[in-house]
Parts: sequence; C-alpha cells; structure tokens
Amino acid sequence: MTAIILRCKRCGRKMKYSRKADPDLPTNVATIESSACDRCGNGDFGSETWLDADGLEVSQDIYDDDGEVQS
Repeated sequence: MTAIILRCKRCGRKMKYSRKADPDLPTNVATIESSACDRCGNGDFGSETWLDADGLEVSQDIYDDDGEVQS
C-alpha cells in the first residue's frame, strides 16, 4: 500500500497521504481518522484513530529505542 487515506470524522473530508512521508506507521494502517481537520477544526489538538483495511482499530503503542512497548 503506497498511500493512506486521511479522513475527518467531523466533516467527512478525505485525502490521500503518502506512506513514504511517515515510514514508521505500521504497514497494516490503511486509514487515519481524525476528530477534526484543518478546515473544520477550531485549532485545538484533536485525536486520531488508526484503522486497517477492514476498518478495525490498529494499536498506537509507543515503542522505545529497543523496540519494546512502553507502559
């Protein structure tokens, strides 16, 4: 998969995002859904959800330099 779909939950706007721009994203992420986009948001920090091709949520675990999940 060479592109990820970015989708806004609030207005439904969609756009393609090059996987090369963020190579650390897990390979099974097909869509990144945000709580608001730059057009409909009010400037605060929103949240995002990573989804696979089947629409199931992908874990956003944070890893340390050794590749271990941080608690």
